[in-house]
Amino acid sequence: MKYGIIGTAGHVDHGKTCLIQALTGIDTDRLKEEKKRGITIELGFAWMDFPGGERVGIVDVPGHEKFVKNMLSGVGGMDLVMLVVAADEGIMPQTVEHLDILSILGIRHGVIVITKTDLADPELVDLVEEDIRELTKDTFLENAPVIPVSVYKNQGIHRLKETLYQIYKKLPDHKETRAFRLPVDRVFSLKGFGTIVTGTLLGGNIKKDQEAYLYPENLPVKIRSIQVHETGVDKAHAGQRVALNLPDRKKEEIHRGDVVACKNTMYPSMMADVALSVLRHTERTVKNGSRVHVYHGTKELLGKVILLDREELKAGETCYAQLRLEEETVMEKGDRFVIRFYSPAETIGGGCILDACPRKRKRHDKNALEACRIKEKGTKEEMLELSVREHRGRFFTLDELAGRNSLDRSGLAGLAQALVQKGRLIQLEENVFIHREEMDFYQKKAEKILNDFHRAFPLKQGMGIEEMRSRMNLGNPKVTDQILEVLKADKIIKEEQGTISKKRFKVVLKEDEDAIVKEILTHYEAAGFAPLATELYLKEHKNQKKFKPVFISLLNKKSLIRLDEQYCVHQEWYEKAKEAFREMVKTKDKILLGEYRDYLGCSRKVAVALLEHFDKNGFTKKTEEGRILKNPVSK
Repeated sequence: MKYGIIGTAGHVDHGKTCLIQALTGIDTDRLKEEKKRGITIELGFAWMDFPGGERVGIVDVPGHEKFVKNMLSGVGGMDLVMLVVAADEGIMPQTVEHLDILSILGIRHGVIVITKTDLADPELVDLVEEDIRELTKDTFLENAPVIPVSVYKNQGIHRLKETLYQIYKKLPDHKETRAFRLPVDRVFSLKGFGTIVTGTLLGGNIKKDQEAYLYPENLPVKIRSIQVHETGVDKAHAGQRVALNLPDRKKEEIHRGDVVACKNTMYPSMMADVALSVLRHTERTVKNGSRVHVYHGTKELLGKVILLDREELKAGETCYAQLRLEEETVMEKGDRFVIRFYSPAETIGGGCILDACPRKRKRHDKNALEACRIKEKGTKEEMLELSVREHRGRFFTLDELAGRNSLDRSGLAGLAQALVQKGRLIQLEENVFIHREEMDFYQKKAEKILNDFHRAFPLKQGMGIEEMRSRMNLGNPKVTDQILEVLKADKIIKEEQGTISKKRFKVVLKEDEDAIVKEILTHYEAAGFAPLATELYLKEHKNQKKFKPVFISLLNKKSLIRLDEQYCVHQEWYEKAKEAFREMVKTKDKILLGEYRDYLGCSRKVAVALLEHFDKNGFTKKTEEGRILKNPVSK
């Protein structure tokens, strides 16, 4: 089943509302003021059935210049439009403005309806048609059917309905594979139901009792019930006019312009990269920094236009720009928008969203302009690479990148792997990638950290892993470790005994330091299992400034083994102690502390220090009956 929306456009009092009533039998003017003044102020809604069984929604928009902002909130979801021109007045200011708005918003299908033909003679109707043909030249309505009608005499209504149906049948189907999105155009409450929101469903489908979110506020909502054309349904589809019952939210919490969508599919932002065009026939220009009204979806915002490559944008010109808004909103790549001057209010242009969550751009920056070009015209591979590069330091998954940049998810993993093969991306986790340029930055950062460390501590084997994580300061220890793994694989750094150093770094001793090494090792080799307490030994040496760093370097190299805070032993004696334990368990499975002490011929304190060090390093395991080899194979 095909779903879609037909809308009206045209000057005030040209008969749009009466035309809809003639087509549908529904009066879309619902406000007392609308009845009193005889003009449409707010959006009106109706529906009609086509011969094929399709029920199509109809949106009636106000034509008065004071209510153009209301008109703009209703045209975003239209698939097919009726441009209405009264035969007795012809083309009027809002006829032109509405046509401009429809063109800016990318509407591609329509019918021209000349109303009130009963108030004009045939020659005047022909003249009006000629004027319309001239006006719509080079627009999407250039070759559109022109249908003269008289609601009063019921003339042309059947032909109009048949023409609409023939065009409607050929419209492309809405994509239901995308996540649903409903820009809110009305909010009200009903006794016994609570808050109701209405809008045109853009993409996807929505189900009764589904959980969703309200953006940009990021408020969770539950959809208790759904109506389409005043009929309760379990499921609504893209292209339908929909009413949602959101009982867990107060009416005051929701506003026109908010969006109901799935969780984690919309990302609030106060900026957007855009391709901006100025209308061909305007006498105004858009200067850099101009404050404008921005109309997107059903929302009206204030913001500034930052032109990225020039000082002003003239009639008929297009350029890349950044919208900097005064409040948060949610957009998607490919969305259309309209800008009107702040004062006096006048439609000046509009365009297409290229990036709904960009970084702040510098003007006259070739990289910024190239980024916009890729976002508008680039290949999927170029867009993915740019997305990864521009979200430096964020470590988004592919799904998050797709959501934030409106990338087509199909084939995205394959594209990422292709970029890895080309050396453009680096894979961290299964679904997380960073750009080669970002990896180069982290490499330089790591090298500087280690160069500074090696200069400051030339006798230390390397920096502790925890300190390295902290110095890298990436805010994500898991990602930091993965980046260090990449640097190890690239032979930039190495990890030894819990420390990180540059791959080619070695501790190089000076002549006097080498003498200290020999002195220390000779002492501990002679001490065997009866070493002095470490603190006492260090205090005995006169040149503490050099002696202590050399001592630490021997610990780092494992030439000396620190058993605990009190004792160290020579590495060869440590291995002898392990071998002694292996010999003992050949005749007895569980070894007591006293037995081990006596076997080595050492003090109880040294025996305790050795056994606890064995336990800590997984060589032995303490039980109630004594110590055993943790891995019997080590026998």
